[in-house]
Amino acid sequence: MVLSAPVLFECKPVFTLDLPFGQQIRLLNHRFEPRRGSSALEITILTGLHGDELDGGYICHLLSQFLQRLPAGWLLRGIVNILPNANPLGTSLGQRSVPVLGSDLNRNFPGDPQGNEIERLAASIYQLAARSTVCVDIHSSNSFLEELPQTRVVHEPQVLKWAGTLGLDVIWSHSAHNWIPGTIAKALFSRGIHTLVVEVGTGRRLNRVHCERVFRGLLQFLQAIDVLSGQPTIYSAPQPLYATEANVIHINAEVGGLFVPHPALVLGGHLHRGARLGQVIDTLSGEQTDVTTPIDGYLFTLRVHPVVYAGSLVARLIHV
Repeated sequence: MVLSAPVLFECKPVFTLDLPFGQQIRLLNHRFEPRRGSSALEITILTGLHGDELDGGYICHLLSQFLQRLPAGWLLRGIVNILPNANPLGTSLGQRSVPVLGSDLNRNFPGDPQGNEIERLAASIYQLAARSTVCVDIHSSNSFLEELPQTRVVHEPQVLKWAGTLGLDVIWSHSAHNWIPGTIAKALFSRGIHTLVVEVGTGRRLNRVHCERVFRGLLQFLQAIDVLSGQPTIYSAPQPLYATEANVIHINAEVGGLFVPHPALVLGGHLHRGARLGQVIDTLSGEQTDVTTPIDGYLFTLRVHPVVYAGSLVARLIHV
């Protein structure tokens, strides 16, 4: 046990699995407990379920360092678990799934303590998170898309209120039946525990500005639920855009080629109907096809990988 007044900090493995060729999966939990005056709340913040999503690792590093060295005037009142990398082997190899085991970890919850290797890994993560009042699951997008910092939650008043405290650009809410089966969010919801899913940036990249925003948002969230108290975060959060199942518009490429976005595009920007998002260029024939917006809306997802096929997602807008 490492002492860091006024916080008890422990970094210990919660799951270890030896793999062929000398590889090992070793899952670490950074656990923080108050020395006294606990609010009895326990929160789990995790990231890295997909090994090609890197922003969450840096966000969890910032939060862990902050809690280990609480500035004067700050007080930890509840228990915080931080899983800074739930798929460390995948991160090391830059793979989305769990290497060797070849499966998407975030499609295997709640897992099975007596099952195969990936089911046991999922079960160890789930058992830790299931002790919590609420869970925060941090993701990046895949390597094809860039996402405006956003929180995805089930459409319930208390959860929407929690999401608002993070201060991110978009709150995307949906009905409970739309949680993807096998995800930790779905498994925890089935047990009555809510999850705030944070999406930020692009896979295989690190956006430091976005990460620092989410870190500040987590401090605000922990203060709002009385797990942490201290100085008000000096941060002017934007008024969030509210996305739902009814007002999100997906824009897909009609043909294949290279997608070249319009140079004036800005994530979060307001676009009018008919505005040009960019062009798909067939480099063999030289043919150019404009990609335009069918509605007025705010751009919150944009393709950053240039190769597209007919039907590839190019952008998402929130209709206003």
